Amino acid sequence: MYTMSYSANNLPPGLFDKVMAAISEERARLRAIRNFIISSFCSVGALISAFFVWNGLVRELAASGFGQYASLIFVDFQAVLANWQDYGMSLLESFPAVNVAALAGEAAVVMILIKLAIAYAKKIKPVHHLKTANGI
Repeated sequence: MYTMSYSANNLPPGLFDKVMAAISEERARLRAIRNFIISSFCSVGALISAFFVWNGLVRELAASGFGQYASLIFVDFQAVLANWQDYGMSLLESFPAVNVAALAGEAAVVMILIKLAIAYAKKIKPVHHLKTANGI
């Protein structure tokens, strides 16, 4: 069995700095892995909640009659031109702005989380500095 004992006098110069740099690099790598996993799970959760927000928007569009008011422009354009102010107000009143804003906010959250997951994935470096005691 091959053992080697080092005393403070026969340590290679710069060994302590190399060991501390490797520890710091490994901590940063583990932090990037943890942040990647967290942002990935959060983005999946945000995508699932976006599905429910989308369903709410579709239900609200059907209940508000916005589609019927909007299709009136193709059915009776002359009536729309004659009463364009009332038509515009009816469209604005039936538009589900809160649901559209919620969907836009949800889409922004999903994009931000995916961007973070990609950024953390780029920070993850492969382990290449681990070697055995005899250098193999």
